[in-house]
Amino acid sequence: MALPDIFSRRKRRANGEHADVYTYDDIPNKLRVQIIQIIFEVLGRYDYYKNGGPWNFVVNTIRKEKGVFELFRVGYGQEVDIEFSNWILNEKDTDFVIDGIEVAFLAIFDFLGAFRKDQFEKICSELNARFQEAGVGYEFNSGQMVQISQKVLHDQVVKPALQLINDKRFKSAQDEYLEAHSLFRNSKFEQSLVECGKAFESVLKVIGSARKWNVGPNDPASKLIAAAFNSGFIPTYMQAQFNSLRSTLESGVPAVRNKMGGHGAGSTPRTVDRHLAAYQLHQTAAVIVFLVEHDKATL
Repeated sequence: MALPDIFSRRKRRANGEHADVYTYDDIPNKLRVQIIQIIFEVLGRYDYYKNGGPWNFVVNTIRKEKGVFELFRVGYGQEVDIEFSNWILNEKDTDFVIDGIEVAFLAIFDFLGAFRKDQFEKICSELNARFQEAGVGYEFNSGQMVQISQKVLHDQVVKPALQLINDKRFKSAQDEYLEAHSLFRNSKFEQSLVECGKAFESVLKVIGSARKWNVGPNDPASKLIAAAFNSGFIPTYMQAQFNSLRSTLESGVPAVRNKMGGHGAGSTPRTVDRHLAAYQLHQTAAVIVFLVEHDKATL
């Protein structure tokens, strides 16, 4: 969604001001206010009969996750919509704020219903545009907030991957890849690597099962990759061209997962750096895009 083309925005654009580098630990007050305004534009002020369900779901969910009876108090008798908005404005923990936004947009999706999907997508587009303009690296995608580490890679690799596996055939892969993003956002980088590997294997298993490859449900990535080549999924005349691809597949996603996240750490604590986890998220997305697109092109 394009934001209103007002003077200040045109001026920033003319001066070349745009967010190429994202922040993750600070959500400015202006963006918080804009997000609250988006939510209120859809849900409206709290009314027990009209929208009590969505508002109560949002506030009760966040209260339970934070382990509190009230999110924020500004006076006696405040309704839950005011409690929520004041909490969003004052919460210091960025992860909890992102959680609150995610829960609110899930409630909005249910409130609007499946027949107003276009309206929901428009609202999500505005939310994402507001985040982008503020230079804060999150967006709502496929039912959850995901962290953006680099805009070009996100737009050209991660988004297409999410769109391709938004298919009942790839439900497991979609859940695993979204979980990898969720873990990454919460700085659980080792677990994120594991979920990346699982998503990669799930995509191969779906394709292999449909194409009658000689593989089992518990086969490792190396056997799945070998089957992809041996079965002719990648034909002989293309294999020289794709030797580097095979090397990438075999030594890329599964190897990083096995080395850094797939097995016990033993007596030495293991630290997975954020940049390695980000690389793995992008590498996994790129491989998923290739495999699913190639599967479609060769049916």
